[in-house]
Amino acid sequence: MNIKNHNINREKAVMRKRLRMTVFIACVIGIVLLVFQYFRFVSKTIYDESVSHLTEVFHQSDNMLRELTNKNLTYLHIWGENLQNTSGEDEIRDYIENAQEDAGFLDFYFLSVDGNYKMATGETGFLGLQENIEEKIRQGNDVITNAVVPGKSQMLVFATPRAHGIYQEFEYDAIAIAYENSDIVDVLDISAFDGNAQSFIVHSDGRVVIDHSSESWGNVYNFFGVLREHSDMSEKEILELSEKFKAGDTDAMLLNLDGRNYYLVYEKSDIQDWMFLGLVQADIVNASMNNLQRSTIILVSVVVFCIAALLISLIIQKGRTNLRKKDTEILYRDELFQKLSMNVDDVFLMLDAKTYQADYVSQNVEKLLGITVEQIHKDIYILGKLHPEESEDSEKNYLEEIQVHEQREWDFECVHQKTGEKRWFYIVAMGSEVNGKKKYILVMSDRTSDKKMNQALSEAVHAAETANKAKSTFLSNMSHDIRTPMNAIIGFTTLAVSNIDDKKRVRDYLGKILSSSNHLLSLINDILDMSRIESGKIHLEEIEVRLSDVLHDLKTIISGQIHAKQLELYMDAMDVTNEDVYCDKMRLNQVLLNLLSNAVKFTPAGGTVSVRLKQYPGTVKGSELYEIRVKDNGIGMSQEFVQKIFAPFEREHTSTVSKTQGTGLGMAITKNIVNMMGGTIEVQTEQGKGTEFIVRLPFRIQSEHHRIEKIAELEGLKALVVDDDFNTCDSVTKMLVRVGMRSEWTLSGREAVLRARQSMELGDAFHAYIIDWRLPDMNGIEVTRQIRSLGDDTPIIILTAYDWSDIEVEAREAGVTAFCEKPLFMSDIRETLMTAIGQSQAESENSVLPEAGADFRGKCILLVEDNELNREIAMEILNEYGFLVDTAENGAEAVEKVKNSMPGNYDLVLMDVQMPVMNGYEATKVIRALDNPALAGITILAMTANAFDEDRKKALEYGMDGFLSKPIVMEELISTLQDNLL
Repeated sequence: MNIKNHNINREKAVMRKRLRMTVFIACVIGIVLLVFQYFRFVSKTIYDESVSHLTEVFHQSDNMLRELTNKNLTYLHIWGENLQNTSGEDEIRDYIENAQEDAGFLDFYFLSVDGNYKMATGETGFLGLQENIEEKIRQGNDVITNAVVPGKSQMLVFATPRAHGIYQEFEYDAIAIAYENSDIVDVLDISAFDGNAQSFIVHSDGRVVIDHSSESWGNVYNFFGVLREHSDMSEKEILELSEKFKAGDTDAMLLNLDGRNYYLVYEKSDIQDWMFLGLVQADIVNASMNNLQRSTIILVSVVVFCIAALLISLIIQKGRTNLRKKDTEILYRDELFQKLSMNVDDVFLMLDAKTYQADYVSQNVEKLLGITVEQIHKDIYILGKLHPEESEDSEKNYLEEIQVHEQREWDFECVHQKTGEKRWFYIVAMGSEVNGKKKYILVMSDRTSDKKMNQALSEAVHAAETANKAKSTFLSNMSHDIRTPMNAIIGFTTLAVSNIDDKKRVRDYLGKILSSSNHLLSLINDILDMSRIESGKIHLEEIEVRLSDVLHDLKTIISGQIHAKQLELYMDAMDVTNEDVYCDKMRLNQVLLNLLSNAVKFTPAGGTVSVRLKQYPGTVKGSELYEIRVKDNGIGMSQEFVQKIFAPFEREHTSTVSKTQGTGLGMAITKNIVNMMGGTIEVQTEQGKGTEFIVRLPFRIQSEHHRIEKIAELEGLKALVVDDDFNTCDSVTKMLVRVGMRSEWTLSGREAVLRARQSMELGDAFHAYIIDWRLPDMNGIEVTRQIRSLGDDTPIIILTAYDWSDIEVEAREAGVTAFCEKPLFMSDIRETLMTAIGQSQAESENSVLPEAGADFRGKCILLVEDNELNREIAMEILNEYGFLVDTAENGAEAVEKVKNSMPGNYDLVLMDVQMPVMNGYEATKVIRALDNPALAGITILAMTANAFDEDRKKALEYGMDGFLSKPIVMEELISTLQDNLL
């Protein structure tokens, strides 16, 4: 074992050594690459700086040439105008001589377009011009070109056609002056490089206009010829450079001439097609830069060495660096705290717990309290003098009993020592320990503005209290929201009694009664806790919700009122591809039921009420937008009332509305809930024509519960949708496509029969029919009969917005396979199709009572309840789960039974709160005080109709272990019993 451990340790040491070596090599390679990259950067910088310097220098020379050109052409223009006005030959000669003295040109010519000239002295000859000037002269353009006169050096000629005429019988077309090229070169001389710079003025094809180059090259007539003869440039490169000249580009390049590197800078001149070229040896330009590069290399080497030394130093000084960093962070925090304290209305103090000496006082204390920092440092008790004279707490010490990590808070009233203004502060004092010494940290928050605001709002508070009394009066008479689910409960209870032998129907009725009862309970809770709505204390509880269930439950609850008022209810869903969402189901039900109940209430008999749900793309990933439209053709509203419809207690006062019960709270609650859900609500209405409410709500979709919608047995088969509403046809058709079928639709029952016959004749029969019950030309049952008469046994589903129980027998006899209730969702149509083809699972008979997760048999509960009916209900429920139940009618009787029992006789006590003789709180208090700890510690659960948070807290304060609200919610009861007994 020791040898094995030794080998393992040795391998670890080798691995650590290799790791360090790898890190070192990586660092060396990194430094080498960094240095190499730096040298590349320096070289590029030298090149860029050199080119920039050359470009600037030669640009100045180009500007000087341009100024010389402009000056001479200007002179020519002036002289030409004057010569035109001068007729005497002597005067002309005198004028030309004076101009020559002033301008310094070599010769003056009267020039013809063919190149012949005559001078002022009468001398004649021919100018050997570098280019044909006839066309330019004819066009009236100035000319600048090279010229050669026998016996003279090469000249630069400036000519203008603005002066023309006859001089000494010589007809001239222009006047011209000439300079020797050497004079022009003097102008272009570049002193920046001690005369070592060479320059050319060339045409775009390389022909040299002005040559200021090395004498070793002789007379240069074409610059490209120099390159071909003296450089290492290829013909392709020379041609590329020629194209750049022709394009008028400005650039620079490094080239080799006679074995030496030169910088070539070229720039398009403003004169004709000339290019200005500059050549300087690279060594001359880079002389200073090379020194800089050598210095840089030395410097970089030193830096690299220093970095290496620094890395070693950093490793050694790591601890010191961390400490320095912490010190810096402390300084930053101090600076931040100083700035923060100067910009808030809070005074910060730190006091020594023994001496009460002020260790720290924020600088804003003088602004807020009227005393200086120095005064507090000198005498801390000056803070006690801030109390008003009538105050009784000026001598009280609030800090004495505060321990480390404890906190105490109190209000502090004081008088500003400079302004005499009364101010109010909220003080938070905390005990702390700094370097082993106990300190007090005080934060004095200025609440003067809040106090003044509260005083200013006292009248508003009084008005609010008056409004609360009015609201309580309204709440005592509230019936609108309560009667809606009560109608469903009473109606379905009556139906259940009337059909007591029909188990399936009774179970359906009981489920609807339970749904309506839960909704009624939620409404009662909201009505009794209206203050939460006013103060915004209602919180949404998002749960998994299926929108199809919401609309079907809504239809169940409201159907009683619909039938009672002889109205038509129409519900449909469009483009709802995600019906499983997260939302507060109870609040959503409340919103929709408020809107739908109002629609029923304010629509006269024979009217129509509709609900339409439509899905739109959401603006947030994972959410979709759902639009719900509740529309009626009732009495409508005035535009004046629409402006205040969402205000509490508002009702429109008309002869029709005044006869209808209501509190005016429903729409205010609805608006509040919609806002909390992040949605919008709007209303469109017209008196006498009806009203439409449009609610848009964003819901998160249950992507994890997205089911496979295709039905393999029906995939690729054809289906026919028959409904007189286009939107329904379109929506159902899309759903059928999603399950894999090919879908067609029609608005007519007769056309449906015709299509069924044609499809059978063509051998492409329909494999499912979805037919609306009420079609304009014939009802869905008659359509079914006629399709069956064709010998077609395809499943036929009747789609209806009404209760089909009255027609079910007739429909089944006609050949209807199944029924589907509007509004139709994807889950509905899929389940109905599966049922129609015999693929759905058999429905399990769900018990009204939830299943328990444990066996309660043998467990004994003491039920303390003064109401006989409530006692009977609770006993029956508990017996169903196997409990043994003993009862007591009041708290005193319960105390006696617990006191006289043996430990283990009772496993748990369900204690009502409001009872005669002794209430539940007092009974619990007495039980907890029993001498026998086993009896005193028995589990006690409150079971009361007092269902507010303060009642829950009070029960726990009196020693109860849990809380159950009435009416009893079965799931909550069983879950709580499991938690406390198992």
